[in-house]
Amino acid sequence: MVEFLIDEHLLGIDRFLEGHVKFIRVGDDERLPLGSSDPSVAKFAKDNNLIIVTNDGKLLKQCNLLGIEFVTLDLVVDLARKVLKYPDSD
Repeated sequence: MVEFLIDEHLLGIDRFLEGHVKFIRVGDDERLPLGSSDPSVAKFAKDNNLIIVTNDGKLLKQCNLLGIEFVTLDLVVDLARKVLKYPDSD
């Protein structure tokens, strides 16, 4: 089952996800308290096979660097990912 890790910048989005997807939030686990560094969040996600949900550009860079899957609510980043995925589309 897919499980998500919600970055602290998006706390509050969980009320829309509750009952629909499995997730934890930064701050829910004592190993990942609020204020954790981006590398710590990325490592926690990788170690626990979680998909990160964030709008934090620095955390997105960490995800790309470590090959961690992520979801962003930033439409520009999302569009860029799609364009890069389908470079031959017209």
